[in-house]
Amino acid sequence: MFKRVQKCVILVFSFVLIFQSLTLEAQSDKSLFEKVNRSMSFQDKVWAVQNIKSVKKALSISDRVMNTMDSLYKSGLFETNVEGSRYDAFRHVFWMYSLACEIGIPKSRRIGLIYENYNQYVFETTPLSGYDFAGREMDEYNNEVGLNLFSRMGKQENSIVFDSISSLISKGCAKIIAKDKSQRSLDREGRVICDSVWKSQWNNDRYLINSNVEL
Repeated sequence: MFKRVQKCVILVFSFVLIFQSLTLEAQSDKSLFEKVNRSMSFQDKVWAVQNIKSVKKALSISDRVMNTMDSLYKSGLFETNVEGSRYDAFRHVFWMYSLACEIGIPKSRRIGLIYENYNQYVFETTPLSGYDFAGREMDEYNNEVGLNLFSRMGKQENSIVFDSISSLISKGCAKIIAKDKSQRSLDREGRVICDSVWKSQWNNDRYLINSNVEL
């Protein structure tokens, strides 16, 4: 029994560290642990215990991905790193591709879904969290782009991967949130949606556009 409990604690803590590296939220480790623990279904916890080596490997991969993304942003590759941007799209494509290289497509997809469930739980328990359905839809779409990229070309050097992802984004193969030049979210009529409005409604008027569209 103790070993099972110990494994459960380790896996939840591993997801805490994974999500901590991916999220922009500033919160205590205890708070994040509680949110991750409560957001994970029993089935997800059982799966994670059974695949704890892959979960722990996903932690180091996620850290590496975020460090790489920070470097790419500082290099001037992206105009902004806000949610819903091309940076955000690139990050999810690269994250899933990197996970798939090390732990395979099915496990990578499962971890991506667990992360999105966590984001939805945060929305439900934290006012104005910055998560919504459009954001989840965007992340899940771009996650699949990353998995498909791996299935097509396998494991490659980072320079080749970066060029491939950049090409996909420039061709509109990824999704981003429709925003104006000031990074304000727009509805389908081109009207600005106040942050306080969309952040308080899981289903709102924000929508996705192809990653090569300029509004």
